[in-house]
Amino acid sequence: MNVLFIHSDKLNYKAGEKTRFAEPLAPKEKSAKLKKCLVCFMSFAEEDDANPQGTAENLVKEIAGVAQNLKEKNIVLYPYVHLLFGKKPSRPETAVKIMALAEQALAKQNYKVVKSPFGYYKAFEIACKGHPLSELSRQITAETKKEVESTAVKAEKTLKSSWFVLEPDGKLNEIRNENGKVAGFNFGNYKGLEKLANYEMAKVKVAKEEPPHVKMMKQLEIADYESGSDPGNMRYPPNGKLVKKLLEEFVSDEMHKYGAVEIESPIMYDYAHPSLKKYLERFPARQYTIKTPNKDVFLRFSACFGQFLMLHDANFSYKQLPLKIFEMTKYSFRVEQSGELTGLRRLRAFTMPDCHALCADMQQAKDEMSRRFEVSRNIQEKIGFEIPNDLEFAIRVVKEFWEQNKEFVVDLVKRWGKPAL
Repeated sequence: MNVLFIHSDKLNYKAGEKTRFAEPLAPKEKSAKLKKCLVCFMSFAEEDDANPQGTAENLVKEIAGVAQNLKEKNIVLYPYVHLLFGKKPSRPETAVKIMALAEQALAKQNYKVVKSPFGYYKAFEIACKGHPLSELSRQITAETKKEVESTAVKAEKTLKSSWFVLEPDGKLNEIRNENGKVAGFNFGNYKGLEKLANYEMAKVKVAKEEPPHVKMMKQLEIADYESGSDPGNMRYPPNGKLVKKLLEEFVSDEMHKYGAVEIESPIMYDYAHPSLKKYLERFPARQYTIKTPNKDVFLRFSACFGQFLMLHDANFSYKQLPLKIFEMTKYSFRVEQSGELTGLRRLRAFTMPDCHALCADMQQAKDEMSRRFEVSRNIQEKIGFEIPNDLEFAIRVVKEFWEQNKEFVVDLVKRWGKPAL
């Protein structure tokens, strides 16, 4: 079955002429005038006949998931055969059964459910809210699909972090979230840092409203959504392709000046590879998965895999350390959750200049990180950002590293020139 979700300010409908599949209705069930609600337009396909119960269970999971993201408690189940796109429809009794099962299950979860009549031609009027999540579509079957999650992704959900604002003079301020606001530091002159702290501490990255850049990227023909692809995979018209290409060339030139050598590696890797399997379990990212004729593979979420495997097989001397390599990945892939995808802020397919340096010891690694800090800062300034006013700085370290290298971390913030998260 196919479902089209419309988050609406209103839905008015009235049942008219019957079809031969029409279910019996009481007069009060023939029309409705509803305010704020999640309208679920549903078409039922022939394949749903095999297991209506399983299809209904998965339908309820999808509806509840979307409704939870939208914080919407009013649900409308609206049969709409025109979403089949050439597929054969299910038997009428299958559609009626799935809707009834879904209505009962959602009601048990404390949703207020209205079921639009099945088997009637209906006039309807709808007002879509127009925010990034107001129009969504799903294809639902009776199959139970388990998302492949690494140990790191599972751990990320329960991870407890301590949050601080570090000032250039070394003062460490522990911060916390109190009723949706960050407390523990005076953000009076640092509103950008306050927004960053709020966003990072929330963990839930679902977009509540459309960012201003979405309208601009469309008007200027920089980028746009592609309905023919998976969400988060953008298309770039000539204007956007030119800007993107110039940025890629500029950053690549800067990396060459920094002393990094450029490589190219595959975009897909074997799940069962012994080295990669361990790495996957440590990195909290969701992957696209593909079944090839020979093995199960995943699309890379960074260039780490290719660079590490290449360096593993390379011959080099300690005199060449730190050894710096980079790749302008086209593309890297991360299956971000659908509610987090909005414009260019968070994508599932993206270009990333990924750079690694092999170092001899901790001191050399810190020296290299200091150089990398300046490289990044210079790149941002040459692009046109005013540093540090236009951007915010965040550092993530484990407790042991902080305790052993406080001066190093404080020095980075001092060079940044204002407090950092």
